[in-house]
Amino acid sequence: MKLCAIQPEYPYTPDRADAAVEYLVDALGRCDESCDLILLPEYSNAPTVFPKGECIPYAKNHTDRLIRAAVDAARRCRAIVAVNYVAEIGGSFRNTTRVFDSRGNVAGDYYKQHLPVSETAVKMMDDAYTFSYLPPEIVEADGIRLGFLTCYDCYFNEYIAHIAARKPDIVLVSSHQRSERADILEMQVKNIAFNTNAFVLRASVAMGEGRDGGCSMVAGPDGRILAGFGQQIGMLSCEIGDPHRKYMRSNSFGGAMIPNDRFVEQGRTPWSYRACGSAVIPGDDKLPYPRVCAHRGFSAIAPENSLPAFGAAIALGATEIELDVWETKDGVPVVSHDPSVERTSNGTGSIREMTFAELRKLDFGARHAEAFAGLRIPALDEVLGQFPRQVIVNLHVKSSGTEHFSRETIRKLDAAVRRYDCLGHVYVTGRADVMEALLEAAPELIRCMGAGDDPMNVVKNAIRYQCRKLQFMKPHFTREMIDEAHAHGIRCNMFWSDIPAEAAEMVGMGIDTVLTNNYLQIARAVRNKVNKSDD
Repeated sequence: MKLCAIQPEYPYTPDRADAAVEYLVDALGRCDESCDLILLPEYSNAPTVFPKGECIPYAKNHTDRLIRAAVDAARRCRAIVAVNYVAEIGGSFRNTTRVFDSRGNVAGDYYKQHLPVSETAVKMMDDAYTFSYLPPEIVEADGIRLGFLTCYDCYFNEYIAHIAARKPDIVLVSSHQRSERADILEMQVKNIAFNTNAFVLRASVAMGEGRDGGCSMVAGPDGRILAGFGQQIGMLSCEIGDPHRKYMRSNSFGGAMIPNDRFVEQGRTPWSYRACGSAVIPGDDKLPYPRVCAHRGFSAIAPENSLPAFGAAIALGATEIELDVWETKDGVPVVSHDPSVERTSNGTGSIREMTFAELRKLDFGARHAEAFAGLRIPALDEVLGQFPRQVIVNLHVKSSGTEHFSRETIRKLDAAVRRYDCLGHVYVTGRADVMEALLEAAPELIRCMGAGDDPMNVVKNAIRYQCRKLQFMKPHFTREMIDEAHAHGIRCNMFWSDIPAEAAEMVGMGIDTVLTNNYLQIARAVRNKVNKSDD
């Protein structure tokens, strides 16, 4: 089987883009029956840097001719042709790799999974599909299983491992990577081939001699480069033989020969890796608003501040949970709202005056319902470890508001957040003393100014402590306060509402996140409010 990649000269300015598109169309027209698979580089119908807002109009004007040339080449050469281009999908525009089989029929599409900021902000590509679970696309064409990585995708080994699990024969890489060194590009392609146990065909652009980027190439499943094109202009061709061939290796020293991907997979211990996969949600800076935060978990149906309450909320779709933290006598952060245990357990006493072992002897479930009898107070580590990166955590640190809050406690909380890789999924709410301690001891933790004893000055205090969020306490808020916070780039929580109509009204006033004890009904009300606004 012969793999072919068309590599045009990169147009550094928009006035040279027409010539690049024309080159691709002409190159497709020159392909012959010796080609079995032809790949074009990234953004083939918009192959340069356009000013904001101009990429999509340009692409729309240059799509039809390019796609016709691809279909014609597929039929004439009886080859698979894959084109990466700006495609209109359901009214929006996406970075898309479309595969045509040897009859010129559409075999399938791949949408780039990792988009840098410039791609959404300047090129204005749709990335909404990246916010929910989507397994790596495998397109079958003429008996070949094709996987895909587009440009920035090549840096994410978690995604490459997922592609490997889907058993591709060939991975197609349409790319520019205009600022990446040639040796790193080669290293990436070798890594992709070796770890997916597949051939890799990379199509890029010629950036010019001595420049970074470009470098179309082919690698085999054993991680060896079979052909490289450097900064040449033209078509890279490489005969690979059987496209289904896999790299076989010994199963450890002296063992039987097995496929390389199986050798890796049999030793995988995902519980020890960074949390990823379908359960993980985007971080706080990417997750859209408005949101509903399950206050102390779904505390209407399970004991508040318990693993069952948090799990129920997450299972029902909550993107945020709120929990309260105190420190025990022996320095263990535990999750509980009250400073004492009388209301929520079968014991008595102050959390700060009890050890963690003493607290764990108490029943924190039976007071809610007999079905929860025997439930133990959770440590903060247990909550973060059970749901790492699966939900945004509003971590409410309890304090008197007047004392010099312990910097050591803050450092301990910071260490726990980092231990479970939740830095982007946790924000800390508290009074002024907590915010001051955070600024000094853990400035990277996201701060949320609590209303505390000074609710009408919460916006001023949030600005003072450089908070990204604040938490109003009803009824101590006005529309003007919300607008002032937003003018300073501060997101607004509201504590709290269990009344659907009230929660919807709060969102209508500009509240970003509503805290509630009754997650399901409030989430439905907020969702309906957003849908009506969209209409």
